[in-house]
Amino acid sequence: MNYNLELLKADINDELEKLERLEQEFSKIEKMIDLQAEEISYIDRGAIGYLLHNFYNGCENIFRSIARFFENDMGPQSWHKDLLKRMKLEISGFRPRLIDEELYRLLDDFRAFRHKFRHSYAFELDWEKECLVARKFTHTSKMFKIQINNFINILEQIENE
Repeated sequence: MNYNLELLKADINDELEKLERLEQEFSKIEKMIDLQAEEISYIDRGAIGYLLHNFYNGCENIFRSIARFFENDMGPQSWHKDLLKRMKLEISGFRPRLIDEELYRLLDDFRAFRHKFRHSYAFELDWEKECLVARKFTHTSKMFKIQINNFINILEQIENE
């Protein structure tokens, strides 16, 4: 399992580096989320939405790597929601829980926003709802990194036993 665990960690760290860069980009535009809808262009709203979209994509990429590693990848039906739900479950004797209930709820907001973003035009997005998600970005990102690193530490402890 050592080689496979190292490969999983490499995949996760690659995504975490990308998420770190995304955080840096988000910090440059974060003040825009305090603007009223009429004060911000659709282009800027779309750009903010795209960063939120990318954040959840990165989280989901990590979830998929973990699901593949533990051979519990998802089927084609409603897999986005099911994959997120599965990450908050501890599978006794098989896989520790990855995220807690609070982070699950936060990430579910990002998942739902990403779905809306992918299936809408920027001018159809509700700016107030987009801002609600955007205001959770920094907190969610920090929680995500902490819980991912805790998960890796648990896997390493299990491996060393």
